Amino acid sequence: MSYVNKTVSINGTEKDFIKAFANELTSADSRITCETDIDAEFANEDSSHIITIIFDVSNCYKIKLIRAVAINRATYQYNIQTVINNVDKSSAVLFFSSATKFVTDIATRTFNFMLISNDNTVVMLFGDYNQSLPNVYKYNLMSYHEQDFNVIAYNLNSIASKAEYIRTDENHQGEIYKITNRLLYSRDENVEMIESKPLMQNNVAVHDMKSVYDCSNVLAGNILSFEDNRYFSIDTNTLIKI
Repeated sequence: MSYVNKTVSINGTEKDFIKAFANELTSADSRITCETDIDAEFANEDSSHIITIIFDVSNCYKIKLIRAVAINRATYQYNIQTVINNVDKSSAVLFFSSATKFVTDIATRTFNFMLISNDNTVVMLFGDYNQSLPNVYKYNLMSYHEQDFNVIAYNLNSIASKAEYIRTDENHQGEIYKITNRLLYSRDENVEMIESKPLMQNNVAVHDMKSVYDCSNVLAGNILSFEDNRYFSIDTNTLIKI
């Protein structure tokens, strides 16, 4: 179980920065691996080459970090994109500087990300160089993992738990699930945990989520302590144990 709120800030070349970011992201959770040889990617001599760094998350989906322009041109941004069942989904722009920089310039570049995870759930938020997570962010993902059951939700503007979940395991790729059977009520003075867990449901199946809990209304992005346990509030009604 993990909670990481990380600012990656490096004074060096763009390759130095991307390597540092990749190291921090993969170190945050062993289920995240980098598939790209970053040194080789930056050594590409094709002037039209677009640098692309690919991360795999628990064999469930991939994340692409894509430079905005060709390697021979200055930029100050990357696109972050999710690949689900080998299909590129919507992307967001992440700025790493306030001014354009060439790949080889020595400069300070910064990304922010948050990772909140337990045995079954991985939540990630990504932000610009000048954003404070989780208050402001550009892109977020939430995936849920069990043996033979893997789903992923992504969203640009709101926490992903409110979105549709796309199933990625081999036998049921593309099935759509939503969190349902929510128990909503006022919280009065204290946060009260509800014993039942949220459900993933589509038109043919219902799946009970582990280590994810309903609660009374709380502010999204907060960490709560309850009965010697800690929980991260994904949205106003969903906690994951950390």
